[in-house]
Amino acid sequence: MSTLLEMLRNHDWYYHYSDDHRVWKRGQERHRNLMLTVESLECPHNLAELRRAVQEFVLEDFIEDEPGKWYRKSREYKNVAPTSRKELMHRADQVQIMAWIEAQD
Repeated sequence: MSTLLEMLRNHDWYYHYSDDHRVWKRGQERHRNLMLTVESLECPHNLAELRRAVQEFVLEDFIEDEPGKWYRKSREYKNVAPTSRKELMHRADQVQIMAWIEAQD
């Protein structure tokens, strides 16, 4: 069985954008299972916070390159979509959430 961290890291968070109904259906089922797992653990964080923590959407690692458009500071690739400020969390919050996730495994 996968650990919670593996489930969060391996989840296709963007399945709902797929044109393939099979991909969407599989993503929907996995998302539902992930939500049930998180609920059964009485998680103090919502699924969006868990996703941001696992995907390292940490404010201190991003820079606002244009108004309202945040990019990772390293910016290896120029064809990366920006994110909004509301999608970012402070490192202290990310560390706390990751500690909770790791404590479950």
